[in-house]
Amino acid sequence: MEATGSGIEASPLALLQGYSEHSVDDKGRIIMPQRFRELFGRTCVITQGLHGSLFVFHLDTWHRIRAHLARYPFMDENAVRLQRFFISPADSVDIDSQGRLAIPAHLREYARISLPTSESPSTVVIVGAPYRLEIWSKQRWKEVNSQVEDTAIFHAAATLGVKLDL
Repeated sequence: MEATGSGIEASPLALLQGYSEHSVDDKGRIIMPQRFRELFGRTCVITQGLHGSLFVFHLDTWHRIRAHLARYPFMDENAVRLQRFFISPADSVDIDSQGRLAIPAHLREYARISLPTSESPSTVVIVGAPYRLEIWSKQRWKEVNSQVEDTAIFHAAATLGVKLDL
């Protein structure tokens, strides 16, 4: 796959991929999939993501994102909007010795991730994407992906200049 204007990244974080489903416990914790734990280490940053998801970043990646967004003037409406959306709700979270990370309440609320009840378990979907993990409520993941049609994928590829010359 070739993306116009970019080279192949050597960082393992650029190669994140995969899909996992995990239960949320009564303290709002989820299991970080083993294949991701080694890459992220003991601490990660969770913030609001797009389409009602949460983004999980390695600390190094997060520092680069935050520094980049901080360069924009605070009197620019678009800059302020991006800073408020991504930086303000961000939280550093430790991954415990059992591989769990606690999703802060304000981010669970944003992503519509509920705590389990005796009548209803709570399940999240964790997906890998370049330089980030995305955490979704399982319901929201299904909703968003059910709306994606092939024509939208072709249009996105054309817009970005992606070519699959295999």
